[in-house]
Amino acid sequence: MRIGIDIDNVISNFNEDLLNEYLEYDKQLRNSGIVNEKADYIRKGMFDWTETEEQEFYKNNIERIAKNLKVKDGAREYINKLKEEGHYICIITGRNNGEYLEPYKMTTEWLNNNLIKYDKLILTDSYIKNEKAIKCLENNVDIMVDDSVGNCKCCIQNNIKTFLMDTPYNRYADIPRVNNWKEFYEVISNMSKKKIVLDTDMYNEIDDQFALTYLMKSLDLFDLEAITIAPFSKSGYAN
Repeated sequence: MRIGIDIDNVISNFNEDLLNEYLEYDKQLRNSGIVNEKADYIRKGMFDWTETEEQEFYKNNIERIAKNLKVKDGAREYINKLKEEGHYICIITGRNNGEYLEPYKMTTEWLNNNLIKYDKLILTDSYIKNEKAIKCLENNVDIMVDDSVGNCKCCIQNNIKTFLMDTPYNRYADIPRVNNWKEFYEVISNMSKKKIVLDTDMYNEIDDQFALTYLMKSLDLFDLEAITIAPFSKSGYAN
């Protein structure tokens, strides 16, 4: 299976780290802390900064913050496990948006430093609405996981199976979601199982017993739909 994976808020703890940075800077600027816990987003009305103050802080610090983002719990382990199991891992991130000096180099180094295995890295412009969906189509992505409601909707509209990685800012959307990487891994594992029906005749030869035993020991690999049994008896044959 070809799996598309966003980075920020999917592999990385972008929101958590950004909030901590804003809280630290607020101590220098206002020391009033969060003034609106119900704000739409960290950058939109959560702090009592002027628009200019917020934009300047973000612009001057976002690259440093991005280079030092922490990895979400389970992300490294489950991404690497998916790749080891033969899935094609396509990292698709909206970092080609003018906020970083060398976004491809920066992102490659971050992935390598955090020991995250992948097959291809694609950068898109996060301000271009349909670009991620287009890249998914161009690269034959079967399933995409992202935290952006807009990106997920575009992928769904292009018949790409999509999951929303849960964040406090996307819970209003009625889109299939996963709460963590263990949950996403289990979704992929279930989708990857081969559906089978075992048709046997259990009386005359040992091979059917071997087949059934192997199957029952391998239910993590197969989605068993049914076992059918054709009774075998020589006495039923016409002379």
